[in-house]
Amino acid sequence: MRRMTFFNLTVILLFISSCSKKEKIDIQELKTNVTIARKSDNQIEKENVLKDYTKLFKLKNCKVKNEKDCDLNMDGKMDKIIIFEPSEIANNKLTKESSVCVFIKKEKGYDIYENKNIIYTSFFNSMAEGLQNLVVKDNYFTFEENNQAGEVRGNDYITFKYDLKSNEIVLHKYSVELISVDGENDKTFTYGKEVFGKIFFNDFDIDKIKEKINN
Repeated sequence: MRRMTFFNLTVILLFISSCSKKEKIDIQELKTNVTIARKSDNQIEKENVLKDYTKLFKLKNCKVKNEKDCDLNMDGKMDKIIIFEPSEIANNKLTKESSVCVFIKKEKGYDIYENKNIIYTSFFNSMAEGLQNLVVKDNYFTFEENNQAGEVRGNDYITFKYDLKSNEIVLHKYSVELISVDGENDKTFTYGKEVFGKIFFNDFDIDKIKEKINN
């Protein structure tokens, strides 16, 4: 009986070890596939990168928080925005663990943009905070977030645009809406290029933006 128990335990440990190794191999393989696809001129490799991105984040214990089909560069081809959020989120604080990926459809595959510093990830103690919506209109897309600070509730609106002349994604504006409890002291502040200069999508960091306007 003891031998059988020891044998079963050995089998289970080998199985767990095998799964762990396989997951590491799968993640590395997907990372390699994504890297190759970004550099490749092969149509099939570049088409598969969208599926590989989703698989990669799922293996990293992430889920799709929100996604939108759109046409940001207005060329008639379908682009895509996907927000990935950790399946396990923090209990008592906002973190920046959610990745925003933008896929611009080209004649061969996609141009890919990725940033983990745009939105805050919701947490269990306050699920109302963090990303509330993703809105797309023409070549503009906006992240709508909610946050609370004492008696003042706030909504943040981060808007990017796809520049049709330069073929770049840049910050268009950042707006803060402060909503008081009595509703009599609501205020909205909007900041744009005149404050931040030109900020590319991949370089955007919400903490640095807030630091800039608060100083």
